[in-house]
Amino acid sequence: MSMLDPWDHASALAQRLQAPESRLMIVVGAEAWCARCREVRPDVDALAARAPDDETWLWLDMEDHGQFLGDYQPGNLPMMFVYRGQRLVSATFLDNGATLERAATGAPMHPDDIPADPGIRARLLQQDWALE
Repeated sequence: MSMLDPWDHASALAQRLQAPESRLMIVVGAEAWCARCREVRPDVDALAARAPDDETWLWLDMEDHGQFLGDYQPGNLPMMFVYRGQRLVSATFLDNGATLERAATGAPMHPDDIPADPGIRARLLQQDWALE
């Protein structure tokens, strides 16, 4: 499956995420000024292209999707968030391709190690979020 974009696919994203066992893989980056983001982006695209049908991948750029991200500012870039159903199970700083591969497996982190949910999934569930 190819990568989806919240600007162009809001309704499709909301519908896909209604499935109770859906997996959502979100990478937040800033390709214009983050060299590490530019390095990891092709690997993210490749994993998204090979993803199973129940897995949805998004690349959210701090500049291109700033309005969607709102006040959320990650401590490091790129950051990957993995949701299983409604639950955030992993949040990982992607310092290289190997970290991306591990994060993409979606192995749950200990609940105490997961940062506060930035609310990205909840916002994606609103089919008309851009109209707010």
